[in-house]
Amino acid sequence: MNDFSTPAGWYPDGDGWERRWDGNAWTDERRRKAEPTQVRQRHDDAAPTAVPGQQAQPGQSGQPGQGPSFPGAPTAPPPAQAPAGPPPSAPPGYGHVPSQPGPGSWPTPGSWPNSGQGPSGQGQGPGQPGQPSYGTPAGGPRKSRLGLWLTLAAVLVLVAGVGITLAVLQPWSGGGGSGDDPTDEPATAAVQGDINGDGYGDARFYFYLDYDKVTRVEALSNGNGFETRETAVDPYREPNEIFLDWDGDGANDHLAWKFVASGKQVTLTSSDDAFPEDQTFTLSLSTLKEYGDAEIQLAHGDFDGDGDQDLVIASPNDRNVDVSVLTNDGKGTFSAPRLWLSMPNAVIDVVRLHPGDFDGDGDTDLWVQLPAERVSDKDYGGYYSGDRGYALLTSTGKGFDAGAVNKPGVYLDALRAGDVTGDGKTYLIGVRTNSSTGIIDVNAYDVSRGRLEEVAGFTGSSKIGSRTLQGAVLSDVTGDGKADLVFVVKAFGESKFTGVQVMTSTGSGFESALVWTDTPVCEDDDCRIEFIGVPRY
Repeated sequence: MNDFSTPAGWYPDGDGWERRWDGNAWTDERRRKAEPTQVRQRHDDAAPTAVPGQQAQPGQSGQPGQGPSFPGAPTAPPPAQAPAGPPPSAPPGYGHVPSQPGPGSWPTPGSWPNSGQGPSGQGQGPGQPGQPSYGTPAGGPRKSRLGLWLTLAAVLVLVAGVGITLAVLQPWSGGGGSGDDPTDEPATAAVQGDINGDGYGDARFYFYLDYDKVTRVEALSNGNGFETRETAVDPYREPNEIFLDWDGDGANDHLAWKFVASGKQVTLTSSDDAFPEDQTFTLSLSTLKEYGDAEIQLAHGDFDGDGDQDLVIASPNDRNVDVSVLTNDGKGTFSAPRLWLSMPNAVIDVVRLHPGDFDGDGDTDLWVQLPAERVSDKDYGGYYSGDRGYALLTSTGKGFDAGAVNKPGVYLDALRAGDVTGDGKTYLIGVRTNSSTGIIDVNAYDVSRGRLEEVAGFTGSSKIGSRTLQGAVLSDVTGDGKADLVFVVKAFGESKFTGVQVMTSTGSGFESALVWTDTPVCEDDDCRIEFIGVPRY
């Protein structure tokens, strides 16, 4: 408790008013100052002035007689002619009531810490519920710091606003590298199917005139049609190719892979100079097949949910098929394969991998084609000819949870996975043709619950005549974020295709097909088309 008291008298109460202090507490009595004319400092002139010999400000030294501590609190501007106040002999640290802040300028009185204390730190001034008090140093009233405080507050509000804006515009935890690295750029999803980086999905396919004469055709979209270019290739030496954003820059990059069964090795290469280097991995596999070499299936997706595109490999292992993941460091360097799931009653000849975020949780799952019946010993050593089924492998970020194998209730010529709605969730697109009716039908399926469930109304159909599907792929050829269906059809015995056709997605269905470009001319009815980078049905 202080051993002195502030003398009774009239003290500044802000805005040209004074309030009477009766020696123990504030009273309800207020009056205009005797000299109401007051010269206020401009904000840019309101610099604090040191008073020679002044003591520490309230709340800093903790010495008896000082008012309560309110760091950063404003003080009232002094009047041009100071009203009657404490005598010069009054002890330092006597309290005074600051000018009242305007609405919205400062926190309300009740929100200040230790609010409701009187000038000597004991008791509350009458008529001022929750009003804070601030100590005034000895040596007489100081020059006003209100302008300084207001300027500081404006700067702090501006800085806070900038910080909030940066937090909104720079989601540092985005994909493409470590989410804790503040130098990471926001993740931008690559356009599905885009191979030349212009923002439109494309299509690539092999055109077989016969088994020995093959050209690789690139159908490059301009948003309204395809421009094609052909390159002669040796079909027996061509590596498997896919396009994925392995460096997290928002554009798809080239990646080729080649499997050498004798060495149980898979090698990754790329025509892009930014690819770190060729990477070779040895797989743990064995096979009971009595003919031919072992095969593997490879696909890509963000299986661990860190924003980088990883690789998944299905490989035979006696009576199982192992599913392993090669995680990506965000720059195109992949880890050694790690086993995420071993599937029993499976043969690699039947397995087809359809990756996608089917449950919408941010990581990539797998819709897998598998045998729908019990596999016999001869099936492991030969070729499985039984019915096909499907199972959903849900990613946990570190492994796959396998769902039940079930047979679809509809026959499909092709099944493709992609984001056809533009909301980031993957749906399966089933394609079937009917040569008797001359119609191609397309349906979207939700498989998040482990079975094919038609998405109501998300359909499309077109007339194709008495032809059957030769190949199909999903690619966002219009660049609107929704994958479209690109396909080719041809009738048995027909020596020409009807062109590369597109059914664009509206986000709730597919438009009728339009021919976007002609296909190469066939010499006879043996020519065929095989799209690159899609699983065989």
